[in-house]
Amino acid sequence: MRELCNVDGRIVPQGQAVVSVMDRGFLFGDSIYEVMRTYGQVPFAWPEHLARLRASAAGLLLPMSLTDRQLLQRMRVTLDAAREANDTGAAYVRVIVTRGVGSAPNIDMAYAPGPCTYVILVRPTPPPPTAGVRLAIIDRLRVDRRALDPALKSGNYLNNVLGLGEAKARGADDCLMVNTAGFVTEASTSNVFAVFGDTVRTPPLTAGILAGVTRSLLVELCRRQGVALEEVNITCEALRQADEVFLSSTLRDVLPVSEVDGRRFGNHAGPLTARLQAAYASLATELVDKRYGPGWREATDTCGP
Repeated sequence: MRELCNVDGRIVPQGQAVVSVMDRGFLFGDSIYEVMRTYGQVPFAWPEHLARLRASAAGLLLPMSLTDRQLLQRMRVTLDAAREANDTGAAYVRVIVTRGVGSAPNIDMAYAPGPCTYVILVRPTPPPPTAGVRLAIIDRLRVDRRALDPALKSGNYLNNVLGLGEAKARGADDCLMVNTAGFVTEASTSNVFAVFGDTVRTPPLTAGILAGVTRSLLVELCRRQGVALEEVNITCEALRQADEVFLSSTLRDVLPVSEVDGRRFGNHAGPLTARLQAAYASLATELVDKRYGPGWREATDTCGP
């Protein structure tokens, strides 16, 4: 699969894609984005991702000019252009919307006459981890919801960038952040779940986390599987005492955690994590066949080059 970029409808190799230095996404992180991966050439959970993109736009007072169908069609032509002969691998799709090119390097929205800038990145999905990840609970706090709601998937990711850097400096693979009340929130780009006996617990949205699409599907899956799931605040000490810990995200699906602050859980998935991994893979296939695939084809089969 080729690495291509669609900038406002123009498809070029990723290394040749450019945006203006006056674009507010570049100047201020004044942007939103979503990441999807394909299953069977269909972007997985695309309706949920586009709905969250719209919600992020509303939260940032960012007026989107393209319809969902137009965005889907741009995704389709970019995916088609990136796919090489006999290419059956999964694709990484990143949709970015900025407030556009400003008339001056000033944060005032009055200097942003529009239109928005639309960028779609397509590339092969990164290889999955071969073992569980090691987490470090860091000192840096998750941004408070009253400052910049983590539920808004904006391009301003410095909190996560610095948090991940702190965890790496401690020899971990990823970080876990807590909120101002001291409760666990999420990793740098993933939601977190902990297993206590036969019960799965995950922080509630009110803890200040992103409403992960994979997280939502796992909540649904646990109910279908008869697995008890609680959305409750989790302390750091409780997390360290869990029987199993795992992460969820678009690119990681269900990923076991092997260590939290030196507490070892083993290199491989625990029994309930392994059960949910297998069940999630089956659910993904089912949803592509019955929910996402038909809508994707209906929206994009008539799009032009």
